Amino acid sequence: MRPPRIFNLMLTAFALVIVLGISGMVASFWIVTRWNEPEQIRWMEADIAARDLAMQLAAYYQRTGSWHKVEQRLGPLPQGFGGIDGAVSLLDTNGRVVAGQRRPLIVRGNEAVRRIPIVANRQQVGTLVISVLDTDEAFPVGQLNRRPLLWGVFGAGTGLMIVLLAIAAIFSRRISAPLRQISAAAHAIADGDHSSRVKPANVRELAELAESFNRMAAALQQADQQRRQLTADIAHELRTPLSIIKGQLEGIQDGVYEADAGQIEALLAEVALLERLINDLHLLALADAGQLPLYRETVAPTMLVNEAVRSFAQSAAERAIQLSAGSADGLPDIEVDPQRIAQVLGNLISNALRHTPAGGVVRVTVAADPDGIVFSVTDTGPGINPADLPHIFDRFYRADRARTRSSGGAGLGLAIARRLVEAHGGQIWAESELGRGTTVRFRLPAGFAPSVMTVNQPVIVNAQP
Repeated sequence: MRPPRIFNLMLTAFALVIVLGISGMVASFWIVTRWNEPEQIRWMEADIAARDLAMQLAAYYQRTGSWHKVEQRLGPLPQGFGGIDGAVSLLDTNGRVVAGQRRPLIVRGNEAVRRIPIVANRQQVGTLVISVLDTDEAFPVGQLNRRPLLWGVFGAGTGLMIVLLAIAAIFSRRISAPLRQISAAAHAIADGDHSSRVKPANVRELAELAESFNRMAAALQQADQQRRQLTADIAHELRTPLSIIKGQLEGIQDGVYEADAGQIEALLAEVALLERLINDLHLLALADAGQLPLYRETVAPTMLVNEAVRSFAQSAAERAIQLSAGSADGLPDIEVDPQRIAQVLGNLISNALRHTPAGGVVRVTVAADPDGIVFSVTDTGPGINPADLPHIFDRFYRADRARTRSSGGAGLGLAIARRLVEAHGGQIWAESELGRGTTVRFRLPAGFAPSVMTVNQPVIVNAQP
């Protein structure tokens, strides 16, 4: 199952906050209301009874015109309503107690007072005063009990806040933990530890970021290893001819060798080898920098193949190897740098002749496919080990490390061929089977293609793309 996207994750988090917030407030009011419902009903009944008493007192005053003997005729005033205890008093217009509780009405902190005006003939003729004690457990008649309501809302809000904070912490951790891991790995790589990697995250964008980071770290590690290996290989390849030249010159200086034509020819051969190696390295450096000049011309692919085979005919005859060329009919012309493509074919043919035993066959062909023109160099040599096949286009790579330079080269021919083909916008790959030979193919665009320099473009091996 693919991890969720960060947008969906954040949307879900905010939706949960909104839903839980609204639901929590509704639930808290519902709980508090249900909790206080019996008390509210009791106080509503008490309020109705108090108002009925006020109406009776108003009717009495309207009949008699005074409060004289009100308790004797109507009976003593009740000391509470609906089971709610309290002091009930009747005050005249001057504020004097004429019936009921006659103690002084002093309002204290734990006492609530309810005053109901008594109206007769459209005039207030008295006031019914209800004093309720112990307000920690009661509230004034006709009003809500705010204390339980506030405590209920406070408790519900606190619980909701804890839940939302927990959800926020969970979502934040799912997002921040992978970012912290990537940041730590980036610092490690900046400090030179290219082996640092990050674990895949549970969020899709962060998982893709972690995967890209790991690929980048692997590429940096591989580039660092290649740089170190390249430095060592260059030093080794340059040291060998220089050591030979130095040894022969010292021998001539000491009189061990004579400065004859044979010694001079041997020295020139080593100098030529050193010069070729330096030129190859310079060519690769230009290709890596995207500064390799290409002088394109419209040429026939068949002509390129025939000229390459003709230039190696003598070398193949000396090795007793059958070298032949073949091409399909009706091939279109291509726009390439003929000298660079000839160099590619020369490197491939030379490599094939070097690894093909006497009596073998090397065949160079060209044909068309839907994506361009494909050149192939096939030999009947021993083949390449599958473990070595992905690396044959690397610089200074030789499957047989024990092979000498005279028999195996410096390991730059195929690397140069790859760069030149890529500069033309093409691809190169190899197919091989142990004991049955090797085929190296490269494809060039049929029409004009601008120069393409891709330093880290992968090499396609083992199968035709």
